[in-house]
Amino acid sequence: MENLFFLKIEIVIFLLSLSYIIYFLFYKIKNISFKKERKIIDKNWKKIEKIKKEWSWISEVIKETKYEAEDEINLKNEEKIKISELLRKQAIYSERWEYETAKSLIIEWLALDKNNKQLNLELANIYNKESEYKKSEFIYRELIETQKEDFELLKKLGFVLALQKKYKDSIRVYKEALEKRINDSWIVDILSDLTFETEDYEWCIKFAKKTLKDKPKDSEKLQLVAYSYDNLWKLENALNYYKKILDLQPYNTKILDRVSEIENNLNNYSQLEEKEQKNNSKK
Repeated sequence: MENLFFLKIEIVIFLLSLSYIIYFLFYKIKNISFKKERKIIDKNWKKIEKIKKEWSWISEVIKETKYEAEDEINLKNEEKIKISELLRKQAIYSERWEYETAKSLIIEWLALDKNNKQLNLELANIYNKESEYKKSEFIYRELIETQKEDFELLKKLGFVLALQKKYKDSIRVYKEALEKRINDSWIVDILSDLTFETEDYEWCIKFAKKTLKDKPKDSEKLQLVAYSYDNLWKLENALNYYKKILDLQPYNTKILDRVSEIENNLNNYSQLEEKEQKNNSKK
């Protein structure tokens, strides 16, 4: 009986010990698992904090960039307003022929913004009014250095070169402009005049005939073609165009006289040729 009692006690102690061991193992396992989870959470939290800091910095940069862009837009708008006001004043002074005052206004602003195209063109325009073509030529050339494809700038440069009687330079610039706009009638028209002036009659005929395709009754261009053929001693071609001029101007005495001269010359040439042919046949 006594032995049974001690056995029961031993069983109870064993069960308590086993329970403790199981509890201890469960606690350890849970603790290890918790620590791992904690480490993961801490690691992720640090990442979140880092991302937050980076995003905060990016947000600040975006805000600053936005404000800078807004400031730049405001400055540009303010600049446009100032320039438009300056141009208004300049136009008033130019109308009054107060060119020096108008120039000083523009030059003062160009000291701050020397590449402003609009202001440079206005200054060149004033120089043209004062017949200071060399100065406006310089401005156009400076602008073309940075804007080589600008068709209008090439036209303006070609024009002031022609005004200075730099005809060959003017022709070169106008031909360059014509490459950009092949069918520009204004350039074709002025090139026919300039090439005639430089006695480049072949080119003059080409350009004048281009104008005559659209304006077949343009007496000025008809005369250029007729005179060019005449100077090239292509008398039959010249006579053909002189007669076209007479259809439009039947009382043009100068053309009538030249037609008469050419017809006489052609008759004389034909008579000489006939004589030569007869003499050659006799031989």
